[in-house]
Amino acid sequence: MSTDIQEGYGTERQSSGGRRVWLEQAGAFTRRSLQEARNSRLMLAWVIAFPAIMYLLRAIQGTSGSAASDATVSIGIGILGSMFVCLFVFGNQLATDLEDRRYEAYRSMPISSSADLIGRMAAGFVLAAGAFAATIVAGLATGASYGLRGPESVPIVLAAGVLTCLFWMVAAIPFVVVAGNKRIASMATTLVAVMTFVLTGLNGAVPAQSVIDGPVLNYLPNTLPTRLLVSHLVPAESWTELGVAPPAMPTDPTFIALLGGYAALAVLAGTLLVNRTLYDQGWSP
Repeated sequence: MSTDIQEGYGTERQSSGGRRVWLEQAGAFTRRSLQEARNSRLMLAWVIAFPAIMYLLRAIQGTSGSAASDATVSIGIGILGSMFVCLFVFGNQLATDLEDRRYEAYRSMPISSSADLIGRMAAGFVLAAGAFAATIVAGLATGASYGLRGPESVPIVLAAGVLTCLFWMVAAIPFVVVAGNKRIASMATTLVAVMTFVLTGLNGAVPAQSVIDGPVLNYLPNTLPTRLLVSHLVPAESWTELGVAPPAMPTDPTFIALLGGYAALAVLAGTLLVNRTLYDQGWSP
């Protein structure tokens, strides 16, 4: 075996081993985050059930409407639940590690900062999906009507959910770092989720209740995914009668690209924040 081939073979083995170690580290952070959430059963029950309870209270108060409008509102509240998980739970666990000075130990070990970030995010996806699914189940239980527009709706719905979670988990990082205190960070991130939800008319599901008018609702990182989900999950012949239009629904493919752009920027910003503020590094993972 020539020297060049040996060197190439060795590099390939090293690269393969590096990927394996990265995956193991990311998996460890995912399992640890989920374990911490499971150990705090009261908090876990609250963050998962909160949006569903909020929707059911609305139904009990008699403010529900048609099956389609109820589905629209449940999606808006479900996105709030996902945002709450991404901002509060993800941020709370990060703040706990900072308060307990665990990052001082992490920096002394050969831990990949990107594995840390992605592992925590993977756990956040699982919990956020649970919160959203619980709200949809509550909607079905009260007569809300859902239906896919077509086969293309499945990947769009999944992409909207994943990309939303990416954005809001990264948004939690600067709050945690600046606050430097778990209690303050938890209060700040919760306030962000609730105020964003209220000021944009249930995350853009009910534009009439939003303080923001016009097509801007199709561009904000909380209202765009909500309106995309509504357009693909709620069967309705007239969006105007349903109350989600105007503005026109974001049915053009460019809106999917925009959401992807938000997610790419979020991952880039998240990597930079974790490297520089938590691991005290530059851009390298």
